[in-house]
Amino acid sequence: MRDGTARNPAATLSPRRLDNVAPPRRGPLRWAVLGALLAVPSAAQDGPSRDELDFQGRSNIVVGSGARALGMAGAFLARADDATAASWNPAGLSYLRFPELSLVGKGDWFDVTTRAPGPDRQDDGTDLRRGHTVDFVALTHPLDLGAVAGAVQFSFQRVISFNDGRDIVRNRTPIRIDQQGGFDVLAFGTGLRVSRKWRVGLTLNRWSNGFFQTFERGRPQRALLRTDFEFSGWNANLGLLYSPVENLNLGLVAKTPFTANVRQVLERANVADPDGPPQNRFDSAIATYPRIEIDFPGAVGFGASWRPSSPWTLSADYTRTFWSEGRIRNYFTLPFSGSPLENAPNHYYPELPYPILNQPDQTDAEQIRVGVELVAHAGGDLAFPIRAGYFNDRQYFIAEDGTPPRFEGFTAGLGVIIGPLLLDAAYVYERGSYLDVDMSGSRIRVKAQQLVFSVIYRHAGR
Repeated sequence: MRDGTARNPAATLSPRRLDNVAPPRRGPLRWAVLGALLAVPSAAQDGPSRDELDFQGRSNIVVGSGARALGMAGAFLARADDATAASWNPAGLSYLRFPELSLVGKGDWFDVTTRAPGPDRQDDGTDLRRGHTVDFVALTHPLDLGAVAGAVQFSFQRVISFNDGRDIVRNRTPIRIDQQGGFDVLAFGTGLRVSRKWRVGLTLNRWSNGFFQTFERGRPQRALLRTDFEFSGWNANLGLLYSPVENLNLGLVAKTPFTANVRQVLERANVADPDGPPQNRFDSAIATYPRIEIDFPGAVGFGASWRPSSPWTLSADYTRTFWSEGRIRNYFTLPFSGSPLENAPNHYYPELPYPILNQPDQTDAEQIRVGVELVAHAGGDLAFPIRAGYFNDRQYFIAEDGTPPRFEGFTAGLGVIIGPLLLDAAYVYERGSYLDVDMSGSRIRVKAQQLVFSVIYRHAGR
């Protein structure tokens, strides 16, 4: 999430007028956008903006779901042994020997502040977001193939949620953003134990949905922008687990890159009278040809997990997402303007880095995660897991010093195991600070928090 006024794109990112467009259908739009990757055009300039990019702190797409894993800071690639394994390392599905039903929900709080240099500080700004969503749902069933055992699973994961509202103050101007939807994956996967030491896994993923967003700017130049951004694509996750000795796991996961097909509709209204209602007409555009496409990056991760004794688990992971390869083609914007609506240009960009949009380069994201779990047994089928972790997250964009900033985070988690029922909760706190490349001398401070809750039921039958 970048707060501040983005600079006008350089010549290498220069726009062209979008002539091959048609007016969108009237009536309610079905809102959608590409998960947390969408950038909404800025309210005060003629080019794509990073102002509303919403992917900082979440740019590593290896990270999966579940309160148990996130209580350990996501250091789960070599320890994925519950129903959320498909979102981390599908080889871990091979550990599941009973039918399982799992449900994960979460709430998000994301705060960004901008502190401008100098005594005036009129460019100081705030950006507050609050939201909640169903994060993961899965049904898993064991599988026996003679000497090979494992499980199959069908799952839904909301990789990035857009069920939230945002309140922004920029240059003393209020902005309200309401959005619905998410960056969703439907996955069919399997994990198999092929030998005493080796486990393999694979998921086939259908990416779809997006979001529906309303961007409303207050005085002195009131305006309304609506965005409908839909996408779809396919990719696969491949996982390996190797146990050289009984208490040590080594894990490897790879997520393949893919090209997503996109459909975008933008509608905008300027308000001539600051005290009156928005005009009941919009500048409109719809991408019909050429088709918008996004090259979505692949990712790799590896980790180790060690159990020095029965109640203790120690894990560490490293992941890298190849955002340097991210591109969007045939993108267009409908910038805000103080001129009459019919004179506002539609800008067309043959190719841009994605999701950074208005810089010529972006870098790969990487993350280091470490976590610990202690399971306190209370007798019988009752136990209480306690978890904690730390992670360090390198972003995909460049700060003013020419390097990508790093955010750091801390996590804590608690659980209760009651026979076949597993209940878990996790708290995730992340923070970061950097000098913005587009607002010389302005310091951006980011704080993100999550509460995650998981319920897993294992049906052991008789």
